[in-house]
Amino acid sequence: MNLLCISHSLDIIGFEMLEQLAQQGINIFITVASEAEKKHIGKGCHIVEIPYFHSKFNRKAIVSIRRAIKEYHIDVIYAASSAGLSNALFASLGTKAKTVGYRGTQAKIRRTDPTYYLAILNPRVNHVICETEDIKDYLLRFMSGNKLTVNTKPFDISWVADACAHPLTVEDIPSNAFKLIYIANTKGRPHKGLSVLIQAMHLLNNPKAHLIFIGNYDEADRKLAQNGIAGKQIHFLGERSDAINFLPATDLFVLPSIRDASPRTIREAMACSLPCVMSDIPGARELVINGETALTVEPGSSQALADGIRYFIEHEDKRQEFGNAGRKRIIKDFTMEKYVNVCKQIFCKLN
Repeated sequence: MNLLCISHSLDIIGFEMLEQLAQQGINIFITVASEAEKKHIGKGCHIVEIPYFHSKFNRKAIVSIRRAIKEYHIDVIYAASSAGLSNALFASLGTKAKTVGYRGTQAKIRRTDPTYYLAILNPRVNHVICETEDIKDYLLRFMSGNKLTVNTKPFDISWVADACAHPLTVEDIPSNAFKLIYIANTKGRPHKGLSVLIQAMHLLNNPKAHLIFIGNYDEADRKLAQNGIAGKQIHFLGERSDAINFLPATDLFVLPSIRDASPRTIREAMACSLPCVMSDIPGARELVINGETALTVEPGSSQALADGIRYFIEHEDKRQEFGNAGRKRIIKDFTMEKYVNVCKQIFCKLN
């Protein structure tokens, strides 16, 4: 089988999946538009150079993709972005190539918007890989269930090995403090719940608790933190490329989002043996086991979040128990092998 991947929006997991499929005998062709993209191409995969594009219709990209389809006798095209899927659909017109898309967001689809019919709602899309069950349930409104498969992205425990070996701490936090952490880009994104978490810290009113927040943020949230009783216990570190290295030196990961598809940070926290307190929201809740690896609380409730944090402050044994269970879950249930096998089944079924 010959598989062509449109790679502009592919992440490290996608490239690893393709490399493993190549090792299993599938001929993998990956489009690239820059030297930087070439660095991610794994062993056994073939490079197909095309022009960069970000729109759903790019004539030069379509011509290049179509040329590749014909030259390499492509059977299946995998496109992880809407733009990639749309251009692939145009390029594959009149060929035998089947198309597989990806949906990793809970953003709503509007039937009245014709641009959706260029990609996800196009009847020529043969299959869609869904990041979560919630996303699949939503897409069932628009397409048949036999065209949808849930395949949640994996997490390899080795990806946190360096962070665990070289943990980072915040200098002005006492060594005996209870440290909780939230990592997210929240600027202009109130649904990420940073204000809810800040209010929970004020409600908690515990001088032992210190919140480490890493990511961008709105100035209003900083002021909300400074003007409350826990102001000196909330630490804004801004955006950092080494954010993951702060996880092993903390006691609890918190996710206050009102909506969030399938946060990688939860996987990272569990891999670092951190218990989690998180909003009980679709997608994110599928990553944990409530009462075993995490406590899920009412979304948008600062009081519920504060109560969850307080529970782990008062029960050190539960912190260790939940943290260990979370790491075991990552090792057992989020393997790359399982992820690759599901992708392979989808691609081969269409061949």
